[in-house]
Amino acid sequence: MRLTILAAAALLAMPAWAQVTTYDDCIQTAMSQPSTGLSIAQNWQAQGGGDAASHCRAMALASLGSFDEAARALEVIAQGTADAPAQADLYTQAGDFQIAAGNAAAARGFFDRALAVDPASMGALDGRARTKASQGDFAGAIRDIDALLWLSPNDAEALSLRAAARRKTGDAAGALVDAEAALASDPSSAVAYFERGAARAVTGDRVGARADWQEVERLDPGGEFGQLAATNRARLPL
Repeated sequence: MRLTILAAAALLAMPAWAQVTTYDDCIQTAMSQPSTGLSIAQNWQAQGGGDAASHCRAMALASLGSFDEAARALEVIAQGTADAPAQADLYTQAGDFQIAAGNAAAARGFFDRALAVDPASMGALDGRARTKASQGDFAGAIRDIDALLWLSPNDAEALSLRAAARRKTGDAAGALVDAEAALASDPSSAVAYFERGAARAVTGDRVGARADWQEVERLDPGGEFGQLAATNRARLPL
């Protein structure tokens, strides 16, 4: 992440007497021991740790489940930087945190801001597409994924997401094409197998759908897609 540049600058600007931590150590603590990490980050902020300390604090808050507060903390950092790619990264991460908080509208707003400063931000395009899909705006999601795939044509995850969006709009044939392309790019993708199975089921290929969903169960046992595949397979008429 480009914030490491900001972190380094903040560390260099700190007075010699400020015995705090390094950015990497702070982040590691924030992820593994978030309560301790939050205390360290806040103390570091008080000692002049700047954006590095503020970002560490946001990560600790997210690790504690305070996703909305973490997103707002990132927003403050983003507003204070003139580096467009770094600003886009921060807004994108804030959007991801708002998704985790269940705030789709707020997440979409952050992704919009990220793309306003960096239209080629793949993370923001992906995040906004997923947010639009969660809001039922599948046509809008497809437009964002189209832009993402123009930047990264063989992105299996993006192709799988577009397959799902196309299926939701009634374009089962397009969904099948995207799922096939996703599997060609990543033959071990459980999501791609799930989407191909879903597209096959919609088009009446029950045998193919059943085989794909069995493969999902093998690739993702006990996981979200593995469980969905098992449920769908059980409901599929013989």
